[in-house]
Amino acid sequence: MLLVWVVAVVLLAPVAAGLSGVADDSAAAYLPSAAASTKVALLQQHAEAGPGQPESVDAIVVAAASRSLTSADLSAIATMRMRVAGLAAGTPGLSEPARIQPSSDGKAAFFAVRVTAPQHDLATAATDAVKRMRAQLSAEPRPSGLDAVVTGAAAVEADSGSGGQGALLLTSILIVAVILVVVYRSPFLWLLPLIAAVGAIVVAQASAHGLANAGLTVSSLSTAILVVLTIGAASDYALLLVHRYREELGRHARTDDAMAATLRSTVRTLAASAATVVGAMLCLLAAGSASLHGLGPIAAAGIASALLAETTLLPALLLVVGRRAFWPRAPRPGDQRATASRVWTPIGAWVGRQPAAVAIGSVLLLVVAATGLATFRTANDPLSNVRERPDSVVGAQLLEAHYPPGTIAPLVLLAPPAQAGAAAATAQSSPGIASVASAPNVGAYRNFSVALAVNPYSSAAQSAIETLRTRLANSAPDALVGGDPAVEMDIANAAGNDARVLIPLIFVVILVVVGMLLRAIVAPLLLVGATALSFAASFGLSNLLWTHVLGFPGIAALLPLYIFIFLVAVGIDYAIFLSARVREEGGSFGTRVGTARALSLTGGVITAAGFVLAGTFAALAELPSVQLTEVGSAIALGVLVDTLFARTVLVPALFMAVGDRVWWPSRIAGDAPHAQPPHRTNEMSNELMTADHTGGYRR
Repeated sequence: MLLVWVVAVVLLAPVAAGLSGVADDSAAAYLPSAAASTKVALLQQHAEAGPGQPESVDAIVVAAASRSLTSADLSAIATMRMRVAGLAAGTPGLSEPARIQPSSDGKAAFFAVRVTAPQHDLATAATDAVKRMRAQLSAEPRPSGLDAVVTGAAAVEADSGSGGQGALLLTSILIVAVILVVVYRSPFLWLLPLIAAVGAIVVAQASAHGLANAGLTVSSLSTAILVVLTIGAASDYALLLVHRYREELGRHARTDDAMAATLRSTVRTLAASAATVVGAMLCLLAAGSASLHGLGPIAAAGIASALLAETTLLPALLLVVGRRAFWPRAPRPGDQRATASRVWTPIGAWVGRQPAAVAIGSVLLLVVAATGLATFRTANDPLSNVRERPDSVVGAQLLEAHYPPGTIAPLVLLAPPAQAGAAAATAQSSPGIASVASAPNVGAYRNFSVALAVNPYSSAAQSAIETLRTRLANSAPDALVGGDPAVEMDIANAAGNDARVLIPLIFVVILVVVGMLLRAIVAPLLLVGATALSFAASFGLSNLLWTHVLGFPGIAALLPLYIFIFLVAVGIDYAIFLSARVREEGGSFGTRVGTARALSLTGGVITAAGFVLAGTFAALAELPSVQLTEVGSAIALGVLVDTLFARTVLVPALFMAVGDRVWWPSRIAGDAPHAQPPHRTNEMSNELMTADHTGGYRR
């Protein structure tokens, strides 16, 4: 098995390394194929595509002063344009600058320059071009009082790009390594799950590369999520397997017998957990957004790779190393030191005294946390993805102060020649439009640049775009309205449509898979309800974090759906881990005591798994993108809420309150009265109880 994995990793590593080269972050990647802005983006790509040159973005150099520009200022701006033109010869993809456009108040002027590159290299080319332009401008002397900065879409990419995938992987591995060392208290054992996790990442990235080559859309956001999702899921599965393996080593003299018993007892649970997440991810195939549609199979490949590695490669590594892997606390036959948790045993006993009251109190606490959603708001301006106030933000503010609001992000109006005049006249007379100007043709279409009279990413702009499209449907039915503001509006509309389809679909899939695993109806309903409430509470707390602590203006419309998918689909893992053990223990002791025992035996490992997954997603905050920070922080916070409270307090309380009826319509062996242990559940709070291999209790 080790040999198979070594060969597989060696063969697949070059394919995995090329994943970033096929990432697609174009506007069309985040839009439904039927959206008007998608059609505009595709027409522009087709018209601009020379050999290997399918995409372009603009960088804007804006210069402004608090007074009217003097002749010396204008001369300095002309020199800036000439210097940038000189950079074009030595900077790949940088074109000749456009003409200088002074403001109507005479206090500012700007010129634009286009950066063109193959789509998968566009972010790198834009970042490189912007850095060179900024270095050139900073070295250029200018009159006192004249400020000059580089802004525009290329500068936003440079200031908020999601690059650094290698650094993200290293950070994730370091976080997981630290947590595993603390959990295992062994100088060697932590390395084995990490080796398996790295193997899983290679397989997952190679699979994603293959899916991209098959026509699936893979965005940079998806590739970043794939890394942390795979290593987090792999580490979670490893924790569950190693935890059970440690138990079995205390019962078996031979390590292969212990591993066989471990796999018999855990693979079904791990497979059910992975199947739940994979099923939820494959629901994304119903999404209208191309990037969300593509994320489903990619994330499913990551989960499947994690399961494969942790149930084949990790057991092989553990068997090769033997009991020495657990040094200096290697378990021996008859050794039951590590079975029960010193933290969760008394908590289980506390919950068992008044489970109904604990359940009601837990629900109320989560509902209070969910009220943080009252201040939830979206922010679709690309500048909201930029941290602090770099030049891209400063430049946008200068343009907003001296030019019509839509100057930095105009609409693109494409119309057939026969309808061009009517389209332009309709746009000029439409409310919310500041100006309409001719632009170079796009293929067979006449092209107009339409500047909005309002903030291009505001609700007023959305209303103006919808009105313009409605009026064009009558005067120029074949005209198309696109451009960045229309793209963001169409993304927000698609996100709303996707949410209405995907949320109920994902819940149904989870209910079916969990119901099949537990052979019950009531338990899956309780687990899904607890998961939904945990998500609402986590998202409410995350919104308060973004708004009042980090100072973010809001969240992109598509991201809440990403967060929901991962928190609900991945969070249900812990419900499966716990409930499967509850059913196993309940077969001998009944549901109430079986729940307390299951929490004692699995609470520690579920908590550790939560810290691992939270830590890996928190690593996304290392990247300069606000969007990735929001996704990472929300999932990290949500996993902690789930594993520290919802899964280890609320769910046990619900199970204990409902009792054996939680398994309806099936029954478990512990239903019989004689199966109950002689101890009363409410006595457990005063004792530290540990379970021996016969299933009894001892002090």
